[in-house]
Amino acid sequence: MRIVNRADFLDLPKGTVFSKYEPCIFGDLEIKGSTVCGKDFYVQQIADAVDANDSDEFGDVLFGAAQNGTSVKLDLDCEVRDGLFDADQLFAVWEKSDVLQLVERLQRAIKDAYT
Repeated sequence: MRIVNRADFLDLPKGTVFSKYEPCIFGDLEIKGSTVCGKDFYVQQIADAVDANDSDEFGDVLFGAAQNGTSVKLDLDCEVRDGLFDADQLFAVWEKSDVLQLVERLQRAIKDAYT
């Protein structure tokens, strides 16, 4: 993993796995989409990738899951604009070996918990 500034991050390719970073604090794990006009970028969120058409449905799905224990369907192919434009934002960028290590760990988790 390496820490990069916003300018360097915007030059990275679509598909880059990252977290927003501030000293010693990592944000959510996300996947970078395309850079837009050299100033913004699309992002695939992971933790809150709820399959919903709008914010009302998003809330309904989550409140329903919390109240009834229902499953929440995810949409891991829905990018949104970051839109924060924070020039001082740092990014913890996962290298290929880090992503491969995560995939291996997730495969073990599937074997341990879901078989």
